[in-house]
Amino acid sequence: MSNQENQEKSLPLIRKIGYGVGDAGSNFCWTFIASFLMIYCTNTLGISAAVVGTLLMISKVLDGITDVFMGRIIDATHSKMGKARFWYFASSFPVAIFTFILFNVPGSFTENTKYAFIFIIYTLIGAVFYTMNNIAYSTLTALCTKNPKDRVQMGSYRFIFAAMAVLFLSYVTSGLLEAFGGGQKGWTAVSFIYSIICLVLLLVPVFAVRELPEEELWEAMGIDKKKDEPGFLQGIVLLLKNKYFLLILALYLVKYMGSGLTSGLGIYFATYQLGNASLLGTLSLAGILPAAVALLFVPSLTEKFGMSKTVMISNVIGALTCIPVIIGGLTANFTLVLIGMVLRAVTSSPQTGALNAIIAETDENIYLKRGHRLTGMIYSCSSVGIKVGTGLGTALCGFILDMGGFDGMAETQTATAVTTINWSYLMAVVVPMLLSVIVFYFLNVEDENKKLRAMKE
Repeated sequence: MSNQENQEKSLPLIRKIGYGVGDAGSNFCWTFIASFLMIYCTNTLGISAAVVGTLLMISKVLDGITDVFMGRIIDATHSKMGKARFWYFASSFPVAIFTFILFNVPGSFTENTKYAFIFIIYTLIGAVFYTMNNIAYSTLTALCTKNPKDRVQMGSYRFIFAAMAVLFLSYVTSGLLEAFGGGQKGWTAVSFIYSIICLVLLLVPVFAVRELPEEELWEAMGIDKKKDEPGFLQGIVLLLKNKYFLLILALYLVKYMGSGLTSGLGIYFATYQLGNASLLGTLSLAGILPAAVALLFVPSLTEKFGMSKTVMISNVIGALTCIPVIIGGLTANFTLVLIGMVLRAVTSSPQTGALNAIIAETDENIYLKRGHRLTGMIYSCSSVGIKVGTGLGTALCGFILDMGGFDGMAETQTATAVTTINWSYLMAVVVPMLLSVIVFYFLNVEDENKKLRAMKE
């Protein structure tokens, strides 16, 4: 079978949708943690936001290390379920179980024991099981199809289902907590429900997609298997020598650090600046639903104009749409914030839909230049960026709250605390969009790959 035939062969729609469902499951773990762990610690456990933030940051250092190892493990795996699908399946159960445990810190623990408990469980989730799960999930994009348009569509469906989970969490969590009695009792009930949902949704892609047979995969890629398995250290060197890998890693870190900050500070921003905690759900809806609709047009745009160019232009426009968000946030004008969030969501959709496909192009770039495939390791950059970026963003939330003098047990907050929350939230919305413009200006991997292929023909 020729490379062209493999590229043209497309996955059935139901399999692409089934793949996307998995990201809804992972968000019932990671977005739940990113959005609500800090407020659980400050307002239920009554412990220091700054200390918790420091512990989360230390955990992220370990997390980044294990991500790269997991990518290498996937590359070296040969099982009946494939390279990535086995690890995705095996890790789904502990991801759900430890999410429940994290929000059930025993009340009898001393303050220091609570810190230790949170650090250990958070590290087990992030550095071990979620690492295993998310890298394997992302890698499946490259292993179950060689069709670039399929990859963009899979990334789009992934976002859509993730968005649905985020909206559910934003709208429903606060009400569920109150319905189950609030305090630790409420967190126990909610975390149990979310853990069950998490597990069920995570298992859907296991049955929805299959990896290409390994022999077919190697043949489709035009690879001599015996010559294409570099050692771990050699793989690291190859990745660090590739500028596109470094740019994508930087992009993920910036994007998800901003996401971690807005997720962590969102409930505080809605409560103390806008004056209504329930507005968090509407803010999430404004940032997600328009993007989900716009994603339907992303495959056509990227096919016509190219992935990098489409994303860069949309990010330039997106940076301008942040102006209403800033003005509305500073004046507590919820309508302006809402308008800005809708416009920002639409312009950010090309980046969301195309990113997985751009990573696959970067893997292709390394192969064209160096003669080696590093699919699992290169997809680990997405997990590093998501978890380290989100984790650092969540950790920064703790430092920001402490710096502003926030007191989770106080009935009212000082003006300094509210101002600090407000400015930090707004900057987390704007800065990642601006930095993305710079990154994509240099991320012309598609064009370079075309030139490299032409030289080899």
